[in-house]
Amino acid sequence: MRREPEPGKYHGPITNYLLREEIDREARAAAAEFADLSDDELLARETELDQRWVTVREEHQRLFDERRKVKREKSRRGLFLPPLHDDETDTDASPSEKLEAALAASKKKRQQRRP
Repeated sequence: MRREPEPGKYHGPITNYLLREEIDREARAAAAEFADLSDDELLARETELDQRWVTVREEHQRLFDERRKVKREKSRRGLFLPPLHDDETDTDASPSEKLEAALAASKKKRQQRRP
């Protein structure tokens, strides 16, 4: 039995050409952007970015963990799903009164459609 190829795993000649073109474009853009930096300045810039990346990654992980805790608590409290309908208009009505009002409105609409 032949397996389906995994997306992005095997590239054909056209895809390989396009990937090489994209890499070449990125290299040309980087060369133009950093042309005025010395080797030492470029290495210092990389070190600075690496340090910032660690900070950003740690903050991302902290936010991700906190968000996951909030979602779990929402689920525990039953707040995970939105309400199925909007009851803000007549919160004092009992469920049977709401049902009767909905049935009456439906009956009225059906009667208005009849010629």
